[in-house]
Amino acid sequence: MVTLKSLLCALLLCVSVLLALSALRRGHQALRARFTERARDDLEDLFLFVDPSRVFRLHLALLLGLPLLAGWATHAWPAVLLAALGAALLPRLVLQSLRTRRRRRVAGQLPDALAMLAGALRAGASLQVALSTLVRESPAGDPLAQELSLVLRGQRLGMTLDEALAALGRRLRMEDVDLFVTALVMAREVGGNLAEVLDRLAAALRTQLALEGKLHALTAQGRLQGWVVGLLPLGLAAVLSWLDPEAMAPLFHTPQGWAVMAVLATLLALGGLAIRRLVGVAL
Repeated sequence: MVTLKSLLCALLLCVSVLLALSALRRGHQALRARFTERARDDLEDLFLFVDPSRVFRLHLALLLGLPLLAGWATHAWPAVLLAALGAALLPRLVLQSLRTRRRRRVAGQLPDALAMLAGALRAGASLQVALSTLVRESPAGDPLAQELSLVLRGQRLGMTLDEALAALGRRLRMEDVDLFVTALVMAREVGGNLAEVLDRLAAALRTQLALEGKLHALTAQGRLQGWVVGLLPLGLAAVLSWLDPEAMAPLFHTPQGWAVMAVLATLLALGGLAIRRLVGVAL
């Protein structure tokens, strides 16, 4: 027989479930709004016009799918936690990689762009006309041309050239671009032969790029060894788990095994940082 106490308990349970679902919904909406707003700004800075809602759905699928896949494959909660952490950090790592690649492309294009600007200035064009010509004649999709087009667009919207150039430096945060911006601003304020300044800066940047390329080639073996040494324990553990799962079971299902994996992860992270410091001059 249904009593008043059981009815009250059922009612409280229903109310608690509804409140929990409402809190989850509000949290999901707030997280989605925060994620999409930040993703939109970051992607627009990279001139990647992708729907942030799709990026959020993909990220949510990774957050749910990778831990489930890790749990199904290993049946160990540390692997699930590591998979969840990796899925949470993956968008930031991908964004950082895209930003680094874009900056490298800008650094590689900057010396030629400076030489073109110097040639246009010697031909009698003004700086704004030289920038417009450089943007117009650059291939579509070049990151430097895209950034300079924002400088010209900012001028059309009422910004001064110095303000537009300062915004360029804040967006890219590159030493080479800061030198370019400083050279233009100082030449406008103090005067002098801007074409000669740009030629000298282009030559210095070419020398710097050549030196960085040599260092990158000389440290390639060290970086490869770092990847091999870092991935070897993971690959060996995966192979041994497939060949003899019973022998590897204590590593994934006992506190002692979890402690061993924690120590191993710490040592691998420290080794990776040490290798990065050694070869970091070329990164």
